[in-house]
Amino acid sequence: MKYTSAGGFTLKVLVEEKDDEICRLRISVKDTGIGVKPEDLEKLFTAYERLDEEKNSAIQGTGLGLDISRQFALLMDGKLWCESVYGEGSEFIFTFAQKVADADEIGEFKEEDDSANKGPYVPQFIAPDADILVVDDNPMNLTVIKGLLKPTKMFITTADSGEECLEKLKYGTFNVVLLDHMMPGMDGIETVGHIRESYPNLPVYALTANSTAGGEDFYKSKGFDGYLAKPIDPITVEKTIMKHLPQEIMMKPVVSEVEETDIRLSDDMLWIYDVDGITVEDGIKSSGGAGAFVNSLNMFYDSIDENSKVIEEAFAGGDIKLYTVKVHALKSSARIIGANSLSSFCQRLEDAGNSHDIDLIRNNTSRLLEDYRAYKDKLSRLGVKEDDSDKEMILQGDLDDAYMALKDVITQMDYDSVEMIVEQLREYRLPVDDEIKVSELERAMKRFDWDGMEKVINK
Repeated sequence: MKYTSAGGFTLKVLVEEKDDEICRLRISVKDTGIGVKPEDLEKLFTAYERLDEEKNSAIQGTGLGLDISRQFALLMDGKLWCESVYGEGSEFIFTFAQKVADADEIGEFKEEDDSANKGPYVPQFIAPDADILVVDDNPMNLTVIKGLLKPTKMFITTADSGEECLEKLKYGTFNVVLLDHMMPGMDGIETVGHIRESYPNLPVYALTANSTAGGEDFYKSKGFDGYLAKPIDPITVEKTIMKHLPQEIMMKPVVSEVEETDIRLSDDMLWIYDVDGITVEDGIKSSGGAGAFVNSLNMFYDSIDENSKVIEEAFAGGDIKLYTVKVHALKSSARIIGANSLSSFCQRLEDAGNSHDIDLIRNNTSRLLEDYRAYKDKLSRLGVKEDDSDKEMILQGDLDDAYMALKDVITQMDYDSVEMIVEQLREYRLPVDDEIKVSELERAMKRFDWDGMEKVINK
């Protein structure tokens, strides 16, 4: 890159030949840079040699990289060389052999094409009688998954820990369980172990933001039926769930009845485009729409003080496991709102936690917390209470009816109904005490804290 001031690059990866045991690969990168003179081609691979010192005087380096790389290529039964036309560009080619671990092809790579996603998202099925349990300690992840699966009209029950998951399984019958791998306390692997003791045939899929090659085999060996990578792709998760639903409860969706996903922010939220550190387009896409994105922003903003305190205390107390889990959760939350740099920073510290690199954690945690808490100021406009003086005061009878309905649906853990009733209450001006009560209920909703919701509504 540093030798190419204009133009671009072409990366090619292809299979030259293969049999049942060995696969020979060829990787090449071609640039439109300054090129190399024919008499200098071999000097490229000689340690400490530098070419065109005058032209490249601003470029630093010892010249060791290609020499080391060629030696690695030879060790891998391959070779590394360069083809170039001086003044026009160079192509570096690397061939090597690999043992075939699995002869099944993994599919065809295609560039992401957003053009196919225009218009309303049509689910592959509708199943109002299906019951799915989603387990994740991060409320934002639960909200996003519920939003992505909403078009299927399945009944979604949530749990925020392995312990709560096992409790929900005692009193409910579920078609599929989606279980987060990395949680504080009882993690996903420990939880699925307990599930298999009582429910050996229940379909359980791991949710993970750290998917790697061989992940399917790893999770199956731990008792899962497979895994789903975060960020969750609605098509993939729908296809996975469909494998486990009885045919008779699945219906074909009617396109005319499908709600179109909002992809544009309302005028009063356009200021988000000016917030440093947030890519709005990524946030809308990860959240599943503009409305969901705004909800995600509010949840992120409301949890900054509490989450940063937990991370800070875990670090101060030397609890690296809890620290790693909480940084992992922040990584997901940041990605959901399009705070990509913060998410990447969290990934580095999560990796450090998993490898127990205490020095890296010690040297970077204060900066992470500073960057994270800075969003309190960046998103401060979210904390400004909406002026409801022009709204009609709610009638006491209607308020009593709403509370009675809330008690009923909270007991059933019917999140969609709770959300709908609260939205209807927000269309009115509420007495001061009830405004406080509904605000507390909303905060508990954001955490999927059913005990908290029940406590608020029974005050």
